[in-house]
Amino acid sequence: MKASQMLLPVVLTGMLLVPSVFGQAKPPKIERRPPLSAATTAQPSNQPAPTYEFFSILDGLPLLLEVHHDTEVGTNRPISVYMFVIEMQIMNSDGDLEPVGLQIHNYFTRYPQDAKNDVNPRNARDCSIWNGLVLNALAHRNPKSKTWPYVEFMTAEGARMVQTNEDGPVWWSDDIQCWGSRDRFPPF
Repeated sequence: MKASQMLLPVVLTGMLLVPSVFGQAKPPKIERRPPLSAATTAQPSNQPAPTYEFFSILDGLPLLLEVHHDTEVGTNRPISVYMFVIEMQIMNSDGDLEPVGLQIHNYFTRYPQDAKNDVNPRNARDCSIWNGLVLNALAHRNPKSKTWPYVEFMTAEGARMVQTNEDGPVWWSDDIQCWGSRDRFPPF
């Protein structure tokens, strides 16, 4: 009898702690690229083009792709800006999507800023297409599959930026690329 009386407070305390441990998930962390503190020049045409030798590559689950209608600081020239939100995922795991709680908001122009010299003037459009293809593949993915599709967002080192009135600094779409891919490596 005494053992059961002593066990009762321990069980009640445990029941009170369980909701606080397992109850509510942490809110996602948000990171902005390019950072709000990024330096841009007043005239986009004066910025030197990157060498395209090195890229920052971000892999993850596409969450949101939306267009903002903005204006350039100083000139009030209209600029359409994409906000592409990608959530980091753990790759090469057991095949399940495992968010790490970090959402990265990427901002880039919808149209090339230097169309005459741009190697691929459809980079922003390609991001929109890959976003749709990856989301469709995720919706139709076999839940028992050990692989999953994801998007790759690449930014050239030294990517040019334009300062906008509402969205802040945004990359030129000339200097970004998107790809869709599938984790084809077996789990450990």
